[in-house]
Amino acid sequence: MMAVVLATCVLAAGALLSLHARELAAAEVGTAFRGSVLSVTDTLRSNVQHTVTLRQVVQSFQGQRHVRAALVNEDGRIIVQSDPAPVTNPAPPWFEALVAPPSMTATIPFALKGYPCLVRLTSDPRNKVAEIWASAKDTFAIMLLLCVMTMIVVSLATAAASRFFAQFRAGLMTIAAGNYSARIAGAGPREFWELARGFNDMAAQLAELQRRNNQLGVQLETTQADERAGLARDLHDEIGPHLFALQVDAKAVSKLGTPEAEQLGFAVRDTVGRIQQEVSAILRRLRPLTQLEFGLEQAIADLVAFWARRHPGVAFETRIDLAGGVDRMIEETAYRVVQESLSNAVRHGQPSRIDISVDVEDQNVVVAVSDNGRGAPAGSAGMSLGQAGIAGMEHRVKDAQGTLYIENMNGQGVIVRAVLPLLRSYEAA
Repeated sequence: MMAVVLATCVLAAGALLSLHARELAAAEVGTAFRGSVLSVTDTLRSNVQHTVTLRQVVQSFQGQRHVRAALVNEDGRIIVQSDPAPVTNPAPPWFEALVAPPSMTATIPFALKGYPCLVRLTSDPRNKVAEIWASAKDTFAIMLLLCVMTMIVVSLATAAASRFFAQFRAGLMTIAAGNYSARIAGAGPREFWELARGFNDMAAQLAELQRRNNQLGVQLETTQADERAGLARDLHDEIGPHLFALQVDAKAVSKLGTPEAEQLGFAVRDTVGRIQQEVSAILRRLRPLTQLEFGLEQAIADLVAFWARRHPGVAFETRIDLAGGVDRMIEETAYRVVQESLSNAVRHGQPSRIDISVDVEDQNVVVAVSDNGRGAPAGSAGMSLGQAGIAGMEHRVKDAQGTLYIENMNGQGVIVRAVLPLLRSYEAA
């Protein structure tokens, strides 16, 4: 659109310039021609007795810019004529045809004794057209330079705007995918800065909302787990002894020796057994048995035994050194990191050795799983967090307020390292 507008302006300017140039050339050449006619007429009114004077009149026009003169006899043969000033930089024929005014001719007769003749004056606009061409050429060069510079500026501005909006769209797509860490670098004019700042503020608020939602989810999960554990404990501690007492009493009744007592005692024991089964089922639903029921070390040992049975050629080295007081969710997260790392290493890395360590360092639980396998496949940019298992592991570590590091050793294995807080800190959500 800008190119069309500029081209239209240039064409309009060219048309106006041609129109004014034609008028200017006609005015100047016409003035010079009419003045020459008056001058020759006044001169010939004087007493001219021979052709030498007429030749002198014609020669006086030698080198003039706009008029040429010729002395012509009665047969139309030119006796002598003047030459106009030479055109140093002539205009192109098309421009001359566009700007040059119509040619003007005047014939002034004069009868010498025995030599009838006349003086013919003819306009010659070539010098004026060449002068206008030189000026117009410079003007059009400046206009062309202005158009080129304008198009360069417009192209640069458009390219910058396109890059910014492409980045803006990519940021929106990232936000739509659930990744609120996207940010846009503010660059360019003030409007772009304001858009980038608004986008970054929106992304920051969404990230904060996600963090609070995660905290609420963790707190809700922890509260529910604690509530279920309390209910299970109360159910076990309060109902269990009474049911046991009922069984003892029923057994004592059945020993009274009468058939009725024996039948009654058996019926009571059967009812108590059914109640105990129901209570046990309720307890399992309230507090299911997990891999960590007997501790993190035993759970990891079970994992190692599981993979060692299926891959006897892999040597597993385990070192667990945990002090007491580790949060239950931290233990669960550590277990899941080891579980996913072992699965990835054994299934994809083809290692001959896997080392597992869980230590406490500076109030942090450090989980490390390393192998000497072939590492991540070439071109996969390492163990991409876009893979479902790794993404899930990273999400767990983030929920536990920890940090996950994954290092591909260039064909010499992979190291997965998670740094988790020894105890979780809760913020008001």
